[in-house]
Amino acid sequence: MKNSGTTIWRFVYTMLFLCIAWASLLGYSRFVIYNAGRTSWVPETQIRQLMQYHGTDVLRITQDEVYIFRNAKWIPVLKRV
Repeated sequence: MKNSGTTIWRFVYTMLFLCIAWASLLGYSRFVIYNAGRTSWVPETQIRQLMQYHGTDVLRITQDEVYIFRNAKWIPVLKRV
């Protein structure tokens, strides 16, 4: 009986940890979009379109280019005119 009790608690703590981690990652991706829209030369709508088109949650925006992360490399997808 004691063994099943510890198994249940481990399961509960594991699920709690996974839920908190998921919520943190979701909040972080929204925070990245929010900050990029405030300090960037790329409009927020275009950022969302690029993220949807390339299927990514993170964009790296510099003064001259916008990059996505693919195959352990940052690939430029948009250049400033």
